[in-house]
Amino acid sequence: MKRGFFGGTFNPPHLGHVRAAEAAARQLELESLCIIPAGTPPHKKLPDGSPTPEQRREMAELAFGSFSGLRLLDWELLRPGRSYTADTVERLLAEDPEGELWLLCGTDMFETLPHWYRGKWLLSVLHVAVYPREAGQEELIDELAERYRREYNARVRRIELTPTAVSSTLLRSLLREGKGAEYLPEPVYAYILKNRLYAVRPEPEALWKLAEGWYKPSRIPHVLGCRSEAVRLARRWGADPLDAETAAILHDITKKMPAEEQLRLCRERGTPVPDYRPELEAMLHAFSGAAAATLEFGVSPEVESAIRWHTTGRADMSLLEKIVWLADYIEPNRSTPGVDAVRAAAYKNLDEALTLALEHSLEYLEWKGFTPHPATREALAFLQRGETGR
Repeated sequence: MKRGFFGGTFNPPHLGHVRAAEAAARQLELESLCIIPAGTPPHKKLPDGSPTPEQRREMAELAFGSFSGLRLLDWELLRPGRSYTADTVERLLAEDPEGELWLLCGTDMFETLPHWYRGKWLLSVLHVAVYPREAGQEELIDELAERYRREYNARVRRIELTPTAVSSTLLRSLLREGKGAEYLPEPVYAYILKNRLYAVRPEPEALWKLAEGWYKPSRIPHVLGCRSEAVRLARRWGADPLDAETAAILHDITKKMPAEEQLRLCRERGTPVPDYRPELEAMLHAFSGAAAATLEFGVSPEVESAIRWHTTGRADMSLLEKIVWLADYIEPNRSTPGVDAVRAAAYKNLDEALTLALEHSLEYLEWKGFTPHPATREALAFLQRGETGR
């Protein structure tokens, strides 16, 4: 049987890994490809704050799961102490002693391969498929391959591949800055967000792609309007634009859910729903949306709170909470009476705009015969006392 194996820390697995594996499997006509996440690698220490071994295994499964003939092996994750490729190769060879076994590696690993633990033995028993990690490394690969053939009788083939210009190290840094989603398979990016790995901050376009399906088509213009307004307000008043945009993208994600499902999300998150009564169902989506944003998209506590209070408001609102509340109220698709006055005030005095909007909201609810949530009256009273909040 013609098999290949591809090991690495996969911290995280990115499109460079996936494209290299796809190219190798196709060009070598592999019948099976083993993906083997490393446990404790002998050549480097995993960075502090790295995902657990189980999380790295799950990300690898998400990244490579569509491959034909895939085997995802946790041998090295379960092996105590440092994990050596030679030990894994012995086990793979024992499964099929007469088969053809290919090691897939990048240029950097190929350069050091003879110096690995039992490296010369590895070169004698394996076929080696090498892909360029950076553009222009083809000549280097060919030179090394020729040398290894002379010195170790190695069997080497270069994989034709246009490299993906990213490393896991760079990607971890980009994720902390709200970037890098384009280098990740979508299921891996969603997993990283949900589990708040690598101190990730959501990249707005990638987050919107994940969140859009939560909305009814009729709700999307409002969400996009709120998103753009939140960013403008954040820039005007010195809040974090990325936090504001994240909250706006997710603020209505449970709007179309039945009340029972929304309450289940709140229970799962442990989100209290103060003074909830069936006649106040219109505000429930703010609390359940905050719960879903945390459970499914791993948002920060500040963003979670901004979503939670974006409908009712509350006394002593944070700057981000005020911005998301007002963005929801004044976004360009809104045409409620008095909204233009609030829009004008929002870029001159945030608290005056919020006071005016809360007054209008309470007047409207009373006119419609609805019972306002107590937090809305408390928010207005707080501002009317001249208190500006956090």
